[in-house]
Amino acid sequence: MRYSSVALSVPFSKLNLFIEELGLTASELAVLEPYKGLFGEKAREFAGYFYDVFTGISDTRKIIEQLENPQMLKNDWANWFRTVFTLELDENLMAYLWKIGIRHVEVNLDQRYTNLGFSMVRKFCGRIIRSDVPAEDQIKVSSVIDRILDFCLLTETSAYIDATSRCDLEIIKGIADRIRNPITIIGGNLRRIQKLLDVKDPSYCVVEDIIAQSSRCETMVADIRTYVEMFQKEAYPVKISLPDLVKLVLEELAEKAKAAGIAIETGIDPRTGSIEADPPDIKTAFYRVVENAIEAAAESPGPRVTITSEPYRAPFNAVKITIFNTGVPPRPEEVERMFSLFYSTKPGGSGLGLPIARLAIKKSFGRLALEPVAEGTRAVIVLPKG
Repeated sequence: MRYSSVALSVPFSKLNLFIEELGLTASELAVLEPYKGLFGEKAREFAGYFYDVFTGISDTRKIIEQLENPQMLKNDWANWFRTVFTLELDENLMAYLWKIGIRHVEVNLDQRYTNLGFSMVRKFCGRIIRSDVPAEDQIKVSSVIDRILDFCLLTETSAYIDATSRCDLEIIKGIADRIRNPITIIGGNLRRIQKLLDVKDPSYCVVEDIIAQSSRCETMVADIRTYVEMFQKEAYPVKISLPDLVKLVLEELAEKAKAAGIAIETGIDPRTGSIEADPPDIKTAFYRVVENAIEAAAESPGPRVTITSEPYRAPFNAVKITIFNTGVPPRPEEVERMFSLFYSTKPGGSGLGLPIARLAIKKSFGRLALEPVAEGTRAVIVLPKG
């Protein structure tokens, strides 16, 4: 698939973290300063070397041969080499590298060739170091260049992954949006037809089954949109009152629990009064997990859902919330499958409830797991303490 244009802002904070983790401090970069001119002068030679490598590979040769002016590609490669070794390691370079990663998505370049390309860059730089850098500086210069190239690869790869994910998700969201209106219209018209039928008419049950499947499609389309939007949205964790969150979710699900005759008990430990999470995301997660527990418990005798919390990890820098239900526990081999997209054990389920909940919790640096026990199932949520 070829993508046209992808607009993604450069995540400077994440890229600065890469620089920090790679140890590319000012003093380390100073090692390369005397040799910047040397590497800059090799830009044209590098472009020719790179061109020979990739015209020697059938897949990449086809891409190059489709270009109106292959010489422009040599110019781009020469400019890349010169820029990386002469520009400061700042936001200008980050934006330049990020744009290249986006461009690789737009031309549908296999990421493996990017990785191969960086191997060739390292090989070319190693040759320069061995022939033109004094022996006493070779190890230090080689170390700095390796880490600069690591940073370039990390940046371009991050852009490639983010852009690919964004494009794929936009396509999925677009399909969901296109389907939503027809499904809603079909469901509405079927309900009107059903009202005209006598309940004893054999067609009545047929229409009722179609309406049920139409409603399931409507739910699935809405859940797909929720999942995509949550995936794309940046999380902003803040301090949240856990008792207030639980109370709000239970109030919204009160009618559903009452209709199923489910007893709901809570036991929030005072030491776990707050969590740190993104408010909209975590409310959605708790709603989905509690709703899932209510639906599971409804099938059991003496249905019950219990929500408890306790401090987790010394010295209590996290909170563990357990949402227990008395429903039939899943088989061990089913547990992880229940977090797979579109997998559902319920006839009308969309298969997106638990994946949405896990995604929301993960974005707030937490985790969600299911634990089958003899008397039911525990959903265990761990989140940073507020």
